[in-house]
Amino acid sequence: MKKLLSAIGLSLLSFGAIADDHAPSIFGIETYACNYNEGKTLEDLLSVSKKWDRFATKNFSMPYQGYVLTPYYRSPENQHEVYWVGMSPNFEAQGTTQDEMRTKGAKLNEEFLEVLDCDMQSQWAAMMVMSGGDSVPEEGTVSFQSCSMKEGTSMEQMMMADAKMNALAEKIGITGGMLRWFPLGGQSSSFTGDYVQVTSNSSLAERGKNYDRAIKGGMRQANASIYGELVECQGGSTSLYVSVGGKEE
Repeated sequence: MKKLLSAIGLSLLSFGAIADDHAPSIFGIETYACNYNEGKTLEDLLSVSKKWDRFATKNFSMPYQGYVLTPYYRSPENQHEVYWVGMSPNFEAQGTTQDEMRTKGAKLNEEFLEVLDCDMQSQWAAMMVMSGGDSVPEEGTVSFQSCSMKEGTSMEQMMMADAKMNALAEKIGITGGMLRWFPLGGQSSSFTGDYVQVTSNSSLAERGKNYDRAIKGGMRQANASIYGELVECQGGSTSLYVSVGGKEE
């Protein structure tokens, strides 16, 4: 827990020892873990999400982008059928849009509840590690790993390692993006990592190409060399995602 609090504190508050052009972007994420009610499907959820998109565009005063995730590769322990991920540029925007949804979107929320039974809502602080470009594709894949920082590891060390790995990724043609999600509240008691490493690709084909490039380019060995003394990660799940819109800048 001390490592986790230190990581979040350094991420959100103090980068005096790191050059300004290396300071990471931090933004807010909320997630809902859900199952479909009897007789309901992804089609029903996307139908309500279209209404939500119009509502958000009209009623949200600050940016918020929504995504629906459907598990693709998963373990038996992952029993949820669908996830909602909401991304905000900062925590003020996150809280403001949550208030606006709560106070103005009650009827719309009832429509969501007719489709979904959600038993978990979590908040995360997200840090950009590798940018996938100027915009997020409308659909694609997202993969998750649970990671724990080793005792004594600092965020400055992590960011220096990231710079090395990003340089290698660019050299061998790796595409897509990577984030770190630091837990702030609402996570399952079974989650024991310090953060979740989240890798996105525009398709399963792009994901496969990146795997091939990483193997041929020696990225696995480089990863062990660069991060081996800093962090340990465990393989996790992969989901297909689709953007459902929201309030833009």
